[in-house]
Amino acid sequence: MRKRMLLDATKTFECRFSTGIQRVVRELVRRSDLIGDTLEVEVIPVVASSRGYHRLNAAGLTRLLDPPPATGGTIVAQSRLARRAKELLQSNMRVYATMQRLSMRRRLAVLTSNLDPIDVAPDDIVALIDDFAGGSPSLGAIAKARCTGAATIAIVYDLIPILYREMVPQPIAYLFKQAFEQLAGKVHGLIAISKSGADLIRAQPAVEKAGISVASFYLGQDLHAASGDFASSTIPDDAWRGGPTFIMVGSIEPRKRHAAALAAFNKLWEAGVTANLLIVGRIGWDVDAFIEEAQRHTQYGKSLFMCHQVGDHELRDAMARADATIMASKAEGFGLPIVESLAYGVPVLTSDIPIFREIAGEAGCYFPPDDIAAFAAAIKEFVDRPEGYQAAARAFHWIDWDESAREFAEAVRILLGNSE
Repeated sequence: MRKRMLLDATKTFECRFSTGIQRVVRELVRRSDLIGDTLEVEVIPVVASSRGYHRLNAAGLTRLLDPPPATGGTIVAQSRLARRAKELLQSNMRVYATMQRLSMRRRLAVLTSNLDPIDVAPDDIVALIDDFAGGSPSLGAIAKARCTGAATIAIVYDLIPILYREMVPQPIAYLFKQAFEQLAGKVHGLIAISKSGADLIRAQPAVEKAGISVASFYLGQDLHAASGDFASSTIPDDAWRGGPTFIMVGSIEPRKRHAAALAAFNKLWEAGVTANLLIVGRIGWDVDAFIEEAQRHTQYGKSLFMCHQVGDHELRDAMARADATIMASKAEGFGLPIVESLAYGVPVLTSDIPIFREIAGEAGCYFPPDDIAAFAAAIKEFVDRPEGYQAAARAFHWIDWDESAREFAEAVRILLGNSE
């Protein structure tokens, strides 16, 4: 019988970001006791280094769970020069991969120097719940854990770099595929964050070759996260005036299709429709032309707004205050803003892709991903007749993070049963 579960949260501990994966990691670690009670094991949050696993002490847990706003709680905008430098570095895959690995190894050597090492026992469960790519030592650590006889499991949040290579920098796509294939050969099972995601993972040749099982669970939402005072130091007051405000949340990158959203709003503004588009997110890759177009737009600062440095609480307040959320992505791993917005009773307009159908169900308003006219028509329909969408949003129910943690534990139980 398994007695302990080691939860590997290495990348979040090291980078302290607060984007999608890191938010999930923190929510699961916060519920270590709940996961342990469900599985009847002791759950121990750990981080990996080149020396193996390290148990997180009180200071380590504080670093992991409470990132300061300046480094983790804020969506940080990179300068154009910094983005260009990073893109140039990424153009050489071998150099980029080596620098990533060495940089992370050096940082973790310092960060884990005050943490006690923890040896993996044959009756342990090791669950990698964090990002496994990007030079993380977690791949090597979980391989060693399997050699000791431990049961090894990992969450895979999405396969976008494999299935949609054109939507990410090519070196990232190559390195992610390489890391995923290595991971598939080092674990007893994988966990997806949706049923459609699990199907995509099962179809991967590396998974079929390894003969491993795939389970799934859903991410949760925190209905009480918004403060409700709506005070903002970075989002202009004008963003909430003059008509309904549609918010887009998430990094600005090609697959999120902010340019398509702007094109749809252009049609509406030209037709005299009054509506605001508020874009909140850090600047990603290959979007300089879009950023410049938006900032030069005649509606910029009037009906079009972009904010790149918004704290977590302010972001949640903005999502709760918006009239509707737009998710126009061509590909996503999950789409947390959908369930969070609907939990606030805020309607969502989304591209018609399988994961969004699975998550939003009848509460979503869908439009074809590549049809700008249909996109604009969906927005206009909401502007003219919002009541039906608002009623659907109010009727929507989604699990909280406690239930999500229980689902994660049950997915682990299923995989353990299949591997033993």
